[in-house]
Amino acid sequence: MQRWLSRTSSLFSVRTHRRNWTQRAGGLVEAELPANPMRLLDEWLAAALKDGHIIERGFVLATSCPEEGPTARTVVCRDVCDDGSITFGTNPNSLKGRSLKEEPRCEAVFRWGTRQVRLRGTCAVDDDNTEEMFRTLPRAARVSLELLNPVGQGNDVSEAKHQELLAAVEASSFDPQTPPATFSAFRISASTLEFYQSLREDFIVDRFLYVRDGAAWNPPVRLAG
Repeated sequence: MQRWLSRTSSLFSVRTHRRNWTQRAGGLVEAELPANPMRLLDEWLAAALKDGHIIERGFVLATSCPEEGPTARTVVCRDVCDDGSITFGTNPNSLKGRSLKEEPRCEAVFRWGTRQVRLRGTCAVDDDNTEEMFRTLPRAARVSLELLNPVGQGNDVSEAKHQELLAAVEASSFDPQTPPATFSAFRISASTLEFYQSLREDFIVDRFLYVRDGAAWNPPVRLAG
């Protein structure tokens, strides 16, 4: 099997990614960091989009609950809010939805090249935002969620049923506007954000931690690499 991160790999070069990011962004300077870390997260998201990352708004959501233990998966960030929260949509009856109901503490990890953001906080269903978020999804996504509703998203299906669902999405002219039971908006309210950026060949990195203090944020603290 190929070692994807080997030094000789032409498909993925850590050095190339570091060099590309060095050309596009300078180091982080404590005095120049924004008071609100959500502004920096939004700035890095915009840079990732400009740089052509495949899923620039994708992040790994890590959850845990007594029955299932720790689990992680990639979801798509829908909004970055000045109030210190981010939003995403998912099935409330999925493993992540059930885990967050039992244990709302979670962590979101964004990664673009040698940049990383870790956001820790608590997550809950955002009923007030569900309908609007659903309407902003592509029509095919809304149709598929509607078709999956009676099936139960994430449940086992036969290959024949899978092909039937694919064909139904392609053939449908339906344009649903009301979210089915298989979709809800979720909001993670951050308690900490950690920004990590490696622009060098050694392990001296830019790493800053923001900690929330009520409705405000404490000044960022530089951490060792």
